[in-house]
Amino acid sequence: MAKARAAKRKKKILFVCTGNTCRSPMAENLFRYILGKKRKLSLYDVSSAGLAAEAGAPMTENALLALSERGAAPRRKHAAQQLTVQAAAQADGIVCMTASHKAALAALGDKVKTVGEITGGPDVPDPFGGDLAVYNKTAEYLLYACEDIYAWAQTL
Repeated sequence: MAKARAAKRKKKILFVCTGNTCRSPMAENLFRYILGKKRKLSLYDVSSAGLAAEAGAPMTENALLALSERGAAPRRKHAAQQLTVQAAAQADGIVCMTASHKAALAALGDKVKTVGEITGGPDVPDPFGGDLAVYNKTAEYLLYACEDIYAWAQTL
């Protein structure tokens, strides 16, 4: 039994937004936080990327603060990365912050969903440039969404 479990490949979940400095890295870290609480982190490979990312850009300060307030601060320094064809192809599931992000990835088919499609809620608005309250609101929505994203990821 242990051998069969060890041989099982981790599910790759990729969060996508525009610049990979706010929403998608927040979602990535909040999803890891939820997986850790469920003792399921070892079953998933979680990452994030942007459709128009400036490679190497740090996560915004308010995104880091919002994550820290929820106990989900990143374990290592975030560096924004551009979504690559290879990363998208290797992902089992891709979670986009908005319908327009999903539309840009339409060729990838059913493995691409928006947060809103998974939760039944709205798109995740971009908090970039907003104050900490705006980032906290985004983080709360993403934290709530991670429970539904987890249920969806189990079906992949």
